[in-house]
Amino acid sequence: MSEPTSEGNGSVSSAAPAFVVTPARSGSTMLRWLLDSHPDIACPSETDVAKLAATYLEASARVGHPDGEDAAMRNARSVVDGLMDTYVRAKGKSRWCEKSLTTIEHIDVVAQAWPEARFIFLYRHGMDFVGSALEAQPWGLSEYGFGEFAKQHPTDNVAALVAYWHDRTGRMLEAETRLRGRSVRLRYEDLVGAPDAALGPVWELLGVAPATELSNAAFTQQHDAIGPADHKIWQTSAVHQDSVGRGARIPPGRVVEHLRVAMNRLLAPLGYPAVDQWWGCGGPPPAETSDHPSHLDLRIVDGHRSLWRSVLDLAEGKSYDPSTVAPPRIVAAVERRRLPELVADGSSLPSAIRGGYVRWYGPRFTSYAAERAFFSGLAAFLSAHGQHLYDETGREAAPAAGGSTS
Repeated sequence: MSEPTSEGNGSVSSAAPAFVVTPARSGSTMLRWLLDSHPDIACPSETDVAKLAATYLEASARVGHPDGEDAAMRNARSVVDGLMDTYVRAKGKSRWCEKSLTTIEHIDVVAQAWPEARFIFLYRHGMDFVGSALEAQPWGLSEYGFGEFAKQHPTDNVAALVAYWHDRTGRMLEAETRLRGRSVRLRYEDLVGAPDAALGPVWELLGVAPATELSNAAFTQQHDAIGPADHKIWQTSAVHQDSVGRGARIPPGRVVEHLRVAMNRLLAPLGYPAVDQWWGCGGPPPAETSDHPSHLDLRIVDGHRSLWRSVLDLAEGKSYDPSTVAPPRIVAAVERRRLPELVADGSSLPSAIRGGYVRWYGPRFTSYAAERAFFSGLAAFLSAHGQHLYDETGREAAPAAGGSTS
């Protein structure tokens, strides 16, 4: 660890500060813990220092910038540097990194006040974000900056959250373009999948020695507990992929058309899959379809990954290799993690459907009798064969150790 040094501008170190720029519910608390575990970097809980600097400039403007706009900018920076340098010294580190959800709202102020600053743009797939946000705010969208969007969509929480994600992600992509050469792009899915590899470009951007195996160290070291944070981070013991693909449980029809189109425009440049009518089905839609009334394309899935697939004859309770029969018109995806519950209690199927753990695609049922027969046949098959399918697909399922980190 390099020793803190005092520079002529009063800063602890000449090293450039860093800012994590991110929407809510995108793994930023986990990233903060990883960065804070680096021997050179101190990354506190959310301080909203970008908002502080912007507020200082606004107040200075209201009194007429007595020393001029440039002096006001220097003073705003000095206020923040004084706070952060004190923190860095107390932690025995050499530089600071700040993570607050409000940074994107004042990104231009930050970029101007700290021309040497570096920026880490952290993204997450919009539908996975919605799933995480709904879990974190089940009683109303009042936290994380969701409120103003909830007011715009008072009867549709999914629409409110997609609008929030679109606003923040759009601002981030625009800012990333302006800050090319001073920034790095990081995706939540890559970070939890291979932390050391994902953080490599971050260390390079910040000019610090690469640090490996932080995914373990981050959960054994002490981190500041004061300030906003992921509500489950304290019960988490390692970086894992449990939350990747949770957005597959959100019915695509719940995203109104104009917001879905807008979201897909931003997903594409980030390398994320688009959201269409087959979203969450665990694979491609059937190329051809059979009109057999009792046949079902059944997929055991983990998020978007299909772990097992078969054509199920609901009337006879038999399954067939999909390559030997025409694909049925109806596709059903069943989350592997719910199979033991469905085996133990067939009556739990309705709650699994409501939670998106069991979902189906294709034409609507023509009658109540047809719908009842469909779900009765599916429940019977899962009750009889679900435990075997759970065991069989265990080798293919994503790691499931620890609690969720977002």
